[in-house]
Amino acid sequence: MKVKATLVSAVFAMCFLAQSNAQQTARVVRVKDGDTYVFKTGNRSFTVRLNKIDAPELKQNGGYGAYQFVSSLIIGKIVVYDSTGKDLYGRVLVSARLNGLRLDSIIIRNGWAWHYVNYDKETMLDTMMQQAISDKLGVWACGTLKVCPPSLWRGYNSRNKVKYCKGCNRIY
Repeated sequence: MKVKATLVSAVFAMCFLAQSNAQQTARVVRVKDGDTYVFKTGNRSFTVRLNKIDAPELKQNGGYGAYQFVSSLIIGKIVVYDSTGKDLYGRVLVSARLNGLRLDSIIIRNGWAWHYVNYDKETMLDTMMQQAISDKLGVWACGTLKVCPPSLWRGYNSRNKVKYCKGCNRIY
């Protein structure tokens, strides 16, 4: 009898764990910047961050362009997402798909984000970023000179932001 109860408990636990990792859907109600959004499911709204990319900050060169690109792509749309935990700011870390296509791949391939190699080793995203650089898309419109990832930009003081992260006048 104890074996049967243990077996039933184990099956129940596996079903619960599988269900908690299942894909979910949400409507995108707000884009905060290129990698941070507000999702809504039912009456619940919550802030999410894509977990494999780092898009320019809004005040950074290319930040507004990334914001505009992503807004035109996903605002008001239904996305399928998987949650992988929370970050230091309480945002839900997600991987998301729009119409079956990975959102991180779309943003990187169009030149509006960096692959977050500190947290992900997926070579396909590196390849897409190199293609965007070669095609001079998004933040790469003027090449790689004076373009810096947001992870560096956030740590620079005003003088160093101007010196090392000037970017390109052809993007916003």
